[in-house]
Amino acid sequence: MAKIISLLLILCISNYTDQYVFEKVSLDLHTRTARAGKMSITTAQIFYNADGDMISYYTEPDEVFISNTKKGDVVMYNIRENTVIQRQNYLFSTENNQLYFFLEKNKSDLGLSRMGFTITNTRFEDGLKITTWVPPLQMRSSVSKVELVHNKNNPVFLGYYDVAGGFQKKVYFYKYETHFGISIPTNLTQISFASPKDSIVSKTIYSNIKFDEEVTDEYFNFQIPSSVVVIK
Repeated sequence: MAKIISLLLILCISNYTDQYVFEKVSLDLHTRTARAGKMSITTAQIFYNADGDMISYYTEPDEVFISNTKKGDVVMYNIRENTVIQRQNYLFSTENNQLYFFLEKNKSDLGLSRMGFTITNTRFEDGLKITTWVPPLQMRSSVSKVELVHNKNNPVFLGYYDVAGGFQKKVYFYKYETHFGISIPTNLTQISFASPKDSIVSKTIYSNIKFDEEVTDEYFNFQIPSSVVVIK
């Protein structure tokens, strides 16, 4: 009987984590970017809520507050200069942010189908699922295909190919952490090829991941000063 009760508890807990719906999430971001022998560092605190609103408070290289929504409304406030830029464009939507796909458990295609990509091939190698995607017509002048690799349910690699058949961009996802049934890669490495001889390498680390009652509302309630200078 004790074993049966233990098994039922495990099943209930598993079911709970699968259905867990969060109200808000916060995490710290640290990115190092290398290009042409130079290194730059970006640090920020990221806040995201169930409505799809994202608040990013950057402290390096500049102190900047950025707010954006699912609809693509974005506000960028430079604290030192006391200036603000406001825009509305779906490119700025939180649905186009890599974190969105993991927080919203939409890891199956990382938004490729929504961008108009079509899957053309699926194969399995060494326990990995590899899918090949072709872009919509309007993107075929710059992208020939995309490869997405999953290890079980988690994406581990995303590669964009240029029209010459070489890599345009590579993204590696690793060191996953699971919180309430949500798997988040805490390390991302991205390599963008500006030319055959020039690449930009960025490594991002997410840390201090918090959910709900552990998350402060301070930045969700942040108010831009009335004295701000609006840049059009």
